[in-house]
Order: sequence, then structure tokens, then C-alpha cells
Amino acid sequence: MEGTIVLTDILIRAIDWLFQLAALLIVARVFVSWIFPGQRPNRIFDFIYRTTEPILAPIRQHVTRLMGYHMPIDISPMVAILLLLATRYFLVSVIGALI
Repeated sequence: MEGTIVLTDILIRAIDWLFQLAALLIVARVFVSWIFPGQRPNRIFDFIYRTTEPILAPIRQHVTRLMGYHMPIDISPMVAILLLLATRYFLVSVIGALI
């Protein structure tokens, strides 16, 4: 039983860490896009864009489709972070219920 609890704790911590990292990368992308609009000045910023684009692109498409037009401000990072938080909460709850 103790081995299961330790494994569950490790899994929950890993999920927390991954979701926090994803949210942090999205926030970093927002700041980079404000500071350097339309450009990627180095490899770190390029990494941030390549890492977050698979998360943000589908959300951006759905938001545009729902609104019927392109909004002047991209709200996909906010939606993505909310979805990440909800998914994280759901996964941690399910894993916690399995103990």
C-alpha cells in the first residue's frame, strides 16, 4: 500500500510540474510577444514559440470560429491556462480517488 501512495505522490507531483511548466511557457510567450512583436530574437524565444504553438493554435482557431472574427487581442493564452488548470485539477482528482 505504501508503494502505491509513493508512486501516486510522484505522479501527482510530475503532473503538477508539467502543467506549471506549460503555463509558465505560455506566460513567457505572451511577454515575449509584447516585447518583441512579430520576431523571435534567439533560440530560447524560438523554443518557447515551438513549444506553446501546439497548445495555442487549436484554441486560437476555436476562439476565432466562435467569435466569427479575429479579435484585436489574442485571448488564446488565457483560455489555454484556464484549460490547463482545469485539466490538472481533473487529473489530480482522478489519481487521488484511485488510492
